[in-house]
Amino acid sequence: MNRRRERRWQSSQDRARVAAELIEEAESLTETGAIASPLDVARDKLPPPLRVASKAPEAPEAPRAKLDQEPPESPPETPASPAAPVLPAAPAAAEPAQPVADDPLYLSAREASERGDFDRAAASYRDLLAREPGHVKARNNLALILDARGDRDGALAELDRALEADPNNAALLVNRAAVLGATGRYSAAQRDLLRVIRDDTANVEALFNLGVVLTRRGLWAEAVAHLKRAVEADASRAAAWYYLGDALNHVDDLTGALAAFERAVELQPTNPKALYGIGKVLDRLNRPDEATVMYRRSREVAGR
Repeated sequence: MNRRRERRWQSSQDRARVAAELIEEAESLTETGAIASPLDVARDKLPPPLRVASKAPEAPEAPRAKLDQEPPESPPETPASPAAPVLPAAPAAAEPAQPVADDPLYLSAREASERGDFDRAAASYRDLLAREPGHVKARNNLALILDARGDRDGALAELDRALEADPNNAALLVNRAAVLGATGRYSAAQRDLLRVIRDDTANVEALFNLGVVLTRRGLWAEAVAHLKRAVEADASRAAAWYYLGDALNHVDDLTGALAAFERAVELQPTNPKALYGIGKVLDRLNRPDEATVMYRRSREVAGR
């Protein structure tokens, strides 16, 4: 009998299960978008361990694009339950249909947002929209505030009205897709994102969100293609690397999955779920001792 192996959990599935239970209550991540919950990971039912040669090279860094957005980012997007995963809200701001730089109500809303007074900002946007119903940017920004408060139906209503005024606005389409995805309407979200990508094949927000939608639908190979394009366009986005690692793991590209998870951890060292992903891949590579170390690190980070 090999007593040495009995000192730890008996199988990679046992180690993964215990690690998942320990980090189930992990805090939501604030800058990486919608990371799958440990319960999602525990349900993966992946094939047995594979033997894979060496680690893939890391992706080069690239500067992250800055996006103009007055409202706050959405709250942490970790799903409240496995049945209702949440997509990352796209921090894009729609362009107004008319000049508004010196509009007092618009300036008031912007200043209120900068102060963190979102009640006042929302009220100012509503006042402006009562006077100018076709004001695209004000309606978009109001939708983002509503989404940040959890009023997704209200956010969708505002985005629908904004798109009536500007049907091909890419930022509006990406924002609406994010809210649709947050409510589990993946087919509708996918349609909006494909519309954007047809006109702008390098739109990183659309590529990233589409990759997430496809993972939620279990279309792993398609997700890989779009997430690879997303990290090529913006290599500094930890969430994109995490999702790419998850998708590659599901299509049995363990070398690529390990490299993607490691890149996510480089960008965000306190990401417990990316650390957990590394452990999961190491288990599949028949490297149980290293996997145990990563599970332990994931648990320690989650307990912060």
